[in-house]
Amino acid sequence: MKSRFLLMPSLPLLPLLLAGLAACQDPAPAPKKKATDEPPAAAQDPKQLYAEMLAKFKEQGIELDLKQKSVSVPAIANYPRDPVEYLLIHQRGKRHEAMFITKAQPSILNGALLLVGLQRGKNASVRDIEPFPTREEVEAGAETTVVTPPVGKPFWMTVNWLDEDGERVEHCVEDLLLDLTTQEPVQDASWVYLGGRMARIYKNDPEVYVADYEGNLVSICYLLPDNHLATMRHKDARDDQNWWLSDDVPEPGTEVRFVFHAKKPKLLVERDKRRAAALKKEAAKAAAEQAGQGKEPAKAGAGK
Repeated sequence: MKSRFLLMPSLPLLPLLLAGLAACQDPAPAPKKKATDEPPAAAQDPKQLYAEMLAKFKEQGIELDLKQKSVSVPAIANYPRDPVEYLLIHQRGKRHEAMFITKAQPSILNGALLLVGLQRGKNASVRDIEPFPTREEVEAGAETTVVTPPVGKPFWMTVNWLDEDGERVEHCVEDLLLDLTTQEPVQDASWVYLGGRMARIYKNDPEVYVADYEGNLVSICYLLPDNHLATMRHKDARDDQNWWLSDDVPEPGTEVRFVFHAKKPKLLVERDKRRAAALKKEAAKAAAEQAGQGKEPAKAGAGK
């Protein structure tokens, strides 16, 4: 007899989130009761719901910082067998192509991300080119599809851990992801929050939060449907063979904190400044070389 995963419906975090937010606001006036209205169900204390939600986060090792608008989860560094397709997965996800692995339940992590203000974007999409290229054109390298990149309000991610000397090391995820085309850490990447989705895994079963079942959380490549929580946006993100671990990734098994940021952290601001300065220097060097090539060499005896 074949075995299957038995999934409980995901924790309904949205009511907890709404109740928790409401607890911090002035209560709205209660609507006037009509004579025909049914007696209202006993309302649960919003503050109690909020406390229960925070207890769930703590149970999963999720740390929430509402002031800094960040969420961190415990994870371990992984060494994949294949090119990297995921920055972060749950332990039941695709280990053979993931950089970090967490035990935190995806639906509960997603609730924390909503609470710090991440906004759902739109996943990448793909369609066939019309009219479709001929066989000869395809054999010559013509594209057969049009890929539209994901869009949405960006967020950022960092990872930190203790080194051999007990010192805290922190990197933005871009510095940990090697672009095999350039042989450098990825540049000009951004990240779009998708939020996952509810669906039936088996016919006639109740809907579940799919990421709880599949365990794939943050993708580097464009993947459909959007069962995962977030995706990278990059000109080469459609290539699932283009990504590997940089030299800055910690040793496999290293315990880390994987941090999601709704506000751009200082580490990323400084990285962007270094990148802008490097590009400016390269542009100035190229301009100087071009100007030098445009000058005619001095003639022998000139100026005598």
